[in-house]
Amino acid sequence: MNKEQKFNRPHRVKYPLIAWALIVACLLLYTLNPGVSFAGKEGVFINNSVYFTLEEVSLAKGTDSQTIQFRVQLNNAGGSAVDFNNYGVQVTTTDGKSYYAQLSEKADALVAPNSERSFSFISKLPSALTVDQLKVSFFDRSRNHMELGALSVEKAMSVQQNDHQFVFNLASADSTVTGNTFVSVQIDKAFAYPVDGKWNITLDSRVKVSGANSWDPVNMNYVLQDGQRTFVLTASKVDESKLDGSSITHLLLHASLDAEPELGKVNLGLNNKSTGKSIGEIGLQSLFQLVQLGEKAAFNGQGKEGLSVEVTKAEEVRQSGKRLALLTAVVHNGSSRSIANPDLIGLLVSKDQQNSVTMETIVGTEKYTAAGKATTYQFAVELPDELVSKAYEFYLSEKSSQTSAAAAANTNAAGSGQAAASGNNSAVTGAIGVPVAAVNLDNGLASSSEGITSGAYTFGTPFVFEADNKTIDSDLEMSLVEINAHTNTESGYQSVIAKYKFVNKGQETLDLPEFATELQDSSGKSYPGVKQTTTLTQLIPGSAYVYSYSYMLPPGVTGTFKLNILENTASALKLPISSAQVAVRSSDEDKPELFGTKLAMYPYEVNIKQWDLSGNYSNSTWSYKLILDLSIKKEAQVILDDAMAALEFELADQTGRSLGSTTYSLQGANKLIDGLQTVTLASVSNNQFNYPLSIRIYETVQTPNGAAKRLLTTLKQ
Repeated sequence: MNKEQKFNRPHRVKYPLIAWALIVACLLLYTLNPGVSFAGKEGVFINNSVYFTLEEVSLAKGTDSQTIQFRVQLNNAGGSAVDFNNYGVQVTTTDGKSYYAQLSEKADALVAPNSERSFSFISKLPSALTVDQLKVSFFDRSRNHMELGALSVEKAMSVQQNDHQFVFNLASADSTVTGNTFVSVQIDKAFAYPVDGKWNITLDSRVKVSGANSWDPVNMNYVLQDGQRTFVLTASKVDESKLDGSSITHLLLHASLDAEPELGKVNLGLNNKSTGKSIGEIGLQSLFQLVQLGEKAAFNGQGKEGLSVEVTKAEEVRQSGKRLALLTAVVHNGSSRSIANPDLIGLLVSKDQQNSVTMETIVGTEKYTAAGKATTYQFAVELPDELVSKAYEFYLSEKSSQTSAAAAANTNAAGSGQAAASGNNSAVTGAIGVPVAAVNLDNGLASSSEGITSGAYTFGTPFVFEADNKTIDSDLEMSLVEINAHTNTESGYQSVIAKYKFVNKGQETLDLPEFATELQDSSGKSYPGVKQTTTLTQLIPGSAYVYSYSYMLPPGVTGTFKLNILENTASALKLPISSAQVAVRSSDEDKPELFGTKLAMYPYEVNIKQWDLSGNYSNSTWSYKLILDLSIKKEAQVILDDAMAALEFELADQTGRSLGSTTYSLQGANKLIDGLQTVTLASVSNNQFNYPLSIRIYETVQTPNGAAKRLLTTLKQ
C-alpha cells in the first residue's frame, strides 16, 4: 500500500553552502589520498600536478616463467622537482598477489618541474598469468608504503606479447659483469632452406642490453637444438644503435646442416661462452611459417617501421627458348615519411628436390618510396631443365653491407653431442641476407604462356602493359599497325617487318621507349626483333610516331605467333610486359600475291595509278626506266624523319633472277612525290636475261644489322 509522504522545502540559501562544503571536502580528500584517473591515458596521481603513466609494456613468455618489461613515466607539471626514489613499483595480479619489479636501466631519479622522465622495470612472473590479470601498482615510501593506485597492463598504450624472447641478467652470461644489467634476446624471423645439398638455418634477432654496459652480444654461445643434435650458430652483426641508455644489436644467427632439421622441435639455446652453462632457451617452432601469395609481411629493423612486402605474382615463362621463373613483389610504405628502397635478394627453392637457385633482382631507378606509395621489384632466373617442381617456396631477404663484414664465428666447444656449424658464414649470409618473407607457392609457378592479351590481336588496338613496367609510360599509347612476312629464296630466310605506333596522350613531351620484342611460334621457339635505325628520340603531346622491328625466321614457319614486348632493363633476362597473338601475312615471292597497285606501308599509302617500263639499247646494253604516276598519302598525326621506310625497285627477268635495283625514300632529299616519277633501273647486257621482265617493289627498313625488306607488289610486263 502506498503511503503519502510530505516534504518540507528548506530555505534555498542552505543548498549552495552545503554544495561548497562538499566540494572543498572532496578536494581535500583527493589531495590526501590520490588515485587513478581515466581521462584519456590511464594515470595514477600523486597530486593534482604529478602522476604516473604506464608505457611500452612487453611480455616474454617462456616454458616455465615469463618476464614483463615496462616503462613508468613520471609526469611532473608542478612547480618543484619530484624525487622518484620516494615511490615504489610492483606488479600485482587480480587475485591479490604481488611480484617485485626491479629497475633495469640507470636514470636520474630527480624529475624537474614541467618535465617528465621514464624509468624501465623488469619482473619475473609465472608463465600462466595473462595480460588481463596484471597491474602495475604504485606506493609512497615516505608515507609508510601507502598505496597510490594501480594501472592495468592490458590498457597500457603499448603492449607486446613476445613469444620468441628471453630476458636474463647479464651476470649469468658474463662473470666479469656485476650489478643488474638485463639482456633481452628477441628472434623475429627464421628461415630454413636448402643450398647445394646443405640445409641452412638463418635467424633474424635483436639483442637489447639495458643500461650503460658495453657488452658485445656476439660474446655468447648461440646453439641450435632439435631434440637430438646441437649445432653452434655463427653470429653476424647487421647494425647497432643506442636508445634511452640501452644498446640494441641487430644480429643474424646462421648454421649450415648436413640434413633437414625437425623444425617442429627446434629451439635456440643461449649458453655462457666461458663455461658452456645454459642461460636459457627460446622456442623457434612457430617462426618457420610461410606467408601466402598476396599476403603482406613486415620488415624488421630500425628505419623500416611501416614498410611491408607482398609477393603478388609467381609464374613460369618461355623466353627466347628458355624457361624463366618470374616473381613480382611490391614493397609498401605505410609510414608517414619517405624510406630508402631496400636492396632485396630472392631465392627460389624446390622443396621436393631440395634444391634452390638465386634470382636476379630487377627494380627501377627510384631510390626512395614516398609515404603511402609502393615500389615494384621483379625477380627472375633461368630454370635448369632438371628443376621441375610443384612445391616451390620463395625466400625474400634484404642485403646488408655490414652482414658479411661483421661476421664473427663462434668456435667454442659447447658440450657433449654438439656439432660445429659447417660452411662459410660470411658467404652464405651475404647471399641470403636479413630474412624478410618466406612465401608458400603451393601450386608451383603459374604458366603465362597465353600472355596478357588473349585471342587474336586487332591492328591498332593499344597494348595492355604490366602496371609496374618501367619502359612504357602510362601516357604513351602503343599499338601494332602492320606485320608482314617475305621469303627471299636467294638468302634462305624469311623476313618479317612489324610496325609499332606510339601516340603521346599526355601533356608533357615523352621519351620514345627502348624495348625488345620477339615472335614465338607454336613449338615455343623464339625469334628476336631488331629495331630500325631511328633519329627521333622524343614525342610531343598529341603527336604520333612509328618505327619498325624486323625478324628473321626459317622459311617454313608461318601462321599465328605470340608477340612478346619485353622490358628494357640492364638484366640479361628480358622480362615480358605485354603479349598478343598475331597473324603474320605472307607475301612470298615463291607464291607471289599481287596485292594490286595500292601499296599500304603505314603511315603511307602509295597508289600506282599508271606505270610503264621502257628500255633503251646502246652498245649491247639495255638501260631501263620505270615511269610511275603516283598518289602518295600519309596519316597527318604521325611525325616523320629521314629514317622512315623507303621503296626499293628491283628489275627481274622471267626466271626470277635479279638484274639490279634502286631505292627511293618517301621522306627527305630526292623523295618520291605525287605525280609522274621516273625511276632509273639497271643497265644490263643483251645476253644476261630472258623476257618478259618484271618489277618487284619492296619496302625497306634500315637496322643496325643492315636493310630489312618485304615485298609489296610485282609489276609484270
